[in-house]
Amino acid sequence: MSLISKKSPEAQFWHWFGKNESRMFSFEGNQERNLSDLLRELHRIHHSMTFEIGSENKGIREFIISADGKREAFPAVIRLAEAAPTLPRWRIVKFRPRRTEPCFIGIGDLEFASDDVLVTLEREGTRIGVSLFLGDASHFDDKIVSHIGFLLLDYTLGEHDVEKLVGTVSFHPKERSTRLTKLPLRDLPLAFDQLIKSFSN
Repeated sequence: MSLISKKSPEAQFWHWFGKNESRMFSFEGNQERNLSDLLRELHRIHHSMTFEIGSENKGIREFIISADGKREAFPAVIRLAEAAPTLPRWRIVKFRPRRTEPCFIGIGDLEFASDDVLVTLEREGTRIGVSLFLGDASHFDDKIVSHIGFLLLDYTLGEHDVEKLVGTVSFHPKERSTRLTKLPLRDLPLAFDQLIKSFSN
């Protein structure tokens, strides 16, 4: 039995990553193969895990390890990130973080700009219900809109808070009326944090 077979799955992953670090850092050179290889190795740890690699900034890239919104994969993400060795050219990030820059997210013919999305919040016990208002009723594909909507939520609130603190999530055409105050999506993090903070008051 080889030494590597005795290691934990996390140690085996980082051993593989270390051997392939150069091509992962310059993954654009053979993007399809490199990203496919990286996803394959992550799936050896948990089938729901995925990743993002950030743009190079002063010789550093972010390697974001994600549970892809699946609660059962959260412990695997934490174990893998905490087992990471020192990698001078990489910053290892657990879960998709909050982002403040405006973005466009699309699938097929549907694309939404974050600046065009509205949101409402409502307390649900120890969680917060969130409704997103985006697009128009004449081109509202529930399945695609919900997929994009969850990506926008992860982008705005961060994957961890969406899974741990958000309750019911619903998606509606932008013109749908509601008794709650609609906020621009960019204001969601502040309003969300204030509402969570009020739970302890």
